Amino acid sequence: MRYGFAVLFVILSALLAACQPGPEDQSQNSPSQSSTMPPQEVGTTQTSPMNAPIPPESDTPNARPTAASPTQEVHLIEYQIRMPETLPAGPVAFNVENGGKEDHAFEIEGNGLHQQTNVLKRGDTAALEVNLKPGTYTIYCPVDGHKDKGMRTTVTVR
Repeated sequence: MRYGFAVLFVILSALLAACQPGPEDQSQNSPSQSSTMPPQEVGTTQTSPMNAPIPPESDTPNARPTAASPTQEVHLIEYQIRMPETLPAGPVAFNVENGGKEDHAFEIEGNGLHQQTNVLKRGDTAALEVNLKPGTYTIYCPVDGHKDKGMRTTVTVR
């Protein structure tokens, strides 16, 4: 009889082991063992700082594009300002470069306008955006009497 219980125990143990799910047999109701991410709701997406969401594109523009101001190159060297003598009226962006050995700056006066750049070291550049009305403007370097040494010019705006 003992032999019968031992055989029955071995058979029942084998049947129970066969009914247990293995690592490759995962139930749909059990959580995944290979992922550390929390479960998602249906229809949601997960993002990380590395993959920020991109807003949807639209075929209709939200705003009209703005026209960029024309750019005017200005080169400052010892006691000279190199730029055109006439400019068109309207917005302009002066791109000022100090190509000299000394410090220089760019200042513009006329028709109620008076603006200037910071002092520029050798090789530095600066941008100055202004709206020019028709008329005459004086442009000069305000650094250390450079204006009196000839570093000035008159520009006509039409």
